[in-house]
Amino acid sequence: MDDPAPSWPSLLGHLHALVEATGPSGSEEDVVRLLVQAARPYADRLDVDAFGNVIAVRRAEADTARRCIISAHMDEIGFRVYKIEAGGFLRLEKVGGLDDRILLAQRVWIRTESGERLLGVIGTKSAHLLGEADRSAVVPYASLYVDIGARSGQEALDMGVVVGDPVGFVGSLTELGKGSGRYTAHALDDRAGCAVLLGLLERFQHSPPPVTLVVVFSVQEEVGLRGVEALARHLKGDVALALDMTAADDTPEFTAAHLRLGAGPTVKVMDFSTLAHPAIRRGLLSTAQRLSLPVQREVLRGIGTDAGALQYLGQGVPTGAISVVNRSTHSPVEVLDLRDLEGAATLLEGFLHDLPDLELRFVALD
Repeated sequence: MDDPAPSWPSLLGHLHALVEATGPSGSEEDVVRLLVQAARPYADRLDVDAFGNVIAVRRAEADTARRCIISAHMDEIGFRVYKIEAGGFLRLEKVGGLDDRILLAQRVWIRTESGERLLGVIGTKSAHLLGEADRSAVVPYASLYVDIGARSGQEALDMGVVVGDPVGFVGSLTELGKGSGRYTAHALDDRAGCAVLLGLLERFQHSPPPVTLVVVFSVQEEVGLRGVEALARHLKGDVALALDMTAADDTPEFTAAHLRLGAGPTVKVMDFSTLAHPAIRRGLLSTAQRLSLPVQREVLRGIGTDAGALQYLGQGVPTGAISVVNRSTHSPVEVLDLRDLEGAATLLEGFLHDLPDLELRFVALD
């Protein structure tokens, strides 16, 4: 018996393309180009603002329809070239939340000002040369260096490298095992969310959405929600949602799991950036129930999303978030389950159809 056709056939294709780009916070140009090209055919209006945020609008049939803003961020954690040493090695400065324990011996791209990408490796002391203290030490990122094969600082400059060049992990989207439906890559956080929003725009290619849909592919989320914070000062909407990744704790390091891979997308209850509006939380859970879609409730103080800035739109709007569970978050080997990704897309689409009749008041007083 053949496998059933995927409900969101374009998601993996979009995700394959998006994770190939190098775009740490503040250097998202290549990702912007990909998203503009992919979203333009499905948008009634498309803009790129001064920050680099891509805003795609698909209008409802009625001018009086509610307006829903959904944001997913395009930037990834990474580095900038901090110093070019006389011997040709590069020193790095972090961009976003990186764990020093995982940085040794990683392959990285250095994107030069010409747009060319140069391959480098974060060097590590040979196992044959380790002392006893080395074996139990975590090398701080300030001590790390990147080897691009240059024999001198001038040779590194001749390759096109300058101080400030963005640096990101190397990787492609690849399925784990065989037929697992689980995929690994760097920058799944949050290129996976961007892929879902592209799929959502495609869904309304031939008929308008039930509400005016404002899709935001945001920049600089990993360094403090800066892209959407700028948008929040002038965007108008009745409802706002963030679509992002969240951290699974279903691996052997943990004794009890709160969020599991493959158990469905999460409906945000709270994190450090926002407390989800009760009307949005109820609406999302009601949509999931109507669709018989498994979801998880997310309470995770150690994470934040664009929802934290979107809630300040205008005088404040009902705001919530949907997340896709992700193992090894903020690493070169993030892992997601395709069922969770498709579930997030299905939940968003269903919520948009339910939104015209959703009670949005914080509490009914009559």
